[in-house]
Amino acid sequence: MQGSKKRFENANELNLDSYKTQLEITPSELNLKRIRDPQPSDQITVKFTLKNESEKGSTLYFATAQRCEAVIRDAEGKIVYTWSEDYEFAADPGYSYLNAGERLNYQLTIPFQALRGKIPAGQALLTTSLINYPQLKAEMPLEIRP
Repeated sequence: MQGSKKRFENANELNLDSYKTQLEITPSELNLKRIRDPQPSDQITVKFTLKNESEKGSTLYFATAQRCEAVIRDAEGKIVYTWSEDYEFAADPGYSYLNAGERLNYQLTIPFQALRGKIPAGQALLTTSLINYPQLKAEMPLEIRP
């Protein structure tokens, strides 16, 4: 009986090193003039991909309906925008199962209007991570042109 319990516990261990993340951002260049006076459709589209590169499947647990987070920091490292602050998430826990080699794709949008007055021209950093697994993150520098 002990052997079965140990085997079950080992099957549920999550090797975070076996996951790879990728981040794509559109548009690739941001213009401060456009952020200050945005059109309703002006936004940053963030595509966050998580791939299970292990040889076995695994289960990811989430305490709420939120699955990922995006944060923008200015050149000094100060947080100027947090994606989840614009949303409410159901308190329903959930799971995602990833087979070996499978990917999870998440797409977030950040309206330019949400950045108006918060982000200066220059360098910024966008970090996207999986909720409950902050080690599973991807970062991309942003250049905000005047």
